[in-house]
Amino acid sequence: MGQARVRFPVRWEDGGVLVVQVVGRFDADAAAELGALMGRLDATGQSGLVVDFQDAEHCGADGARRFVEAGLDMTAGGGALAVVADAAQQTVLRAAGVDRLPLGVHDDVAAALEEVSGRPADTLGDRDADAGSDSALR
Repeated sequence: MGQARVRFPVRWEDGGVLVVQVVGRFDADAAAELGALMGRLDATGQSGLVVDFQDAEHCGADGARRFVEAGLDMTAGGGALAVVADAAQQTVLRAAGVDRLPLGVHDDVAAALEEVSGRPADTLGDRDADAGSDSALR
């Protein structure tokens, strides 16, 4: 089985929230990569994370289950995790148990950011020079 064809572009939002986009095919291999990234972030004390599936070409059931398991591990350690997905992806993620995550699944990034940060997204501002900067993790 080949390596997952997926990328995880990231950007920091004000308040220390990291938004990770899932771009490409999200299967069990991709979920393992994302789970490892989430584990590394959790180990560094990163407490706010939004995972955005809107650019995923496919969200497989095995990948969704592994992602939910990693999310439950992260939130058990005190991390805040919200998920963004379209209707089809939400169906797969919900079947995998995403609703067990305390902050659940959202239709858009702004709502997820508000949930993670505990304040409306339009008040997040640009206090940090790096806020909104983009990079990619793979």
